[in-house]
Amino acid sequence: MSEWQRFAELLGEENRLLAELNAAALKLTDALVRNVPAEIELAERRLEAQRVLHGTAFAQRVAMQRRGFGTLTLEQVCAYAPSSLRRWMYATVHQIVTRGTELRLTVANNKALILAGLERLARTVAVLQRAGTEQTGTYRRRGIVPPPNGSVIVSRRA
Repeated sequence: MSEWQRFAELLGEENRLLAELNAAALKLTDALVRNVPAEIELAERRLEAQRVLHGTAFAQRVAMQRRGFGTLTLEQVCAYAPSSLRRWMYATVHQIVTRGTELRLTVANNKALILAGLERLARTVAVLQRAGTEQTGTYRRRGIVPPPNGSVIVSRRA
């Protein structure tokens, strides 16, 4: 097996694992939207496992690329590839770039979902603290009239 074929295999494996990493990130998005803690935890563990696998494949490909081509970019390396591999390698690099962009967007979306959940939790706790410490009655001329049952209703917009 030639070094070019080995490099192409590493590139293909990196691309495949990046696709699986994207799928795991989307499953985490689904779990966050459904807001089921067990599903979120399972999806997060799977995402972390896929991240480690992709990181290993990426490191192997980069190590081989640096040994052979120094500081050349991946696109520049593809230009040196044999003609039988060149088109496939350019297509694979394009997929990797596209999937990398997709992953960045998905991660940003997941972070926004997590932050929104934390903000909702903080607002709910603040409402409960105010209800427990403040007087929640109606002012009348002769003082505060306590509410009839003292319950706290928390809306989704808390």
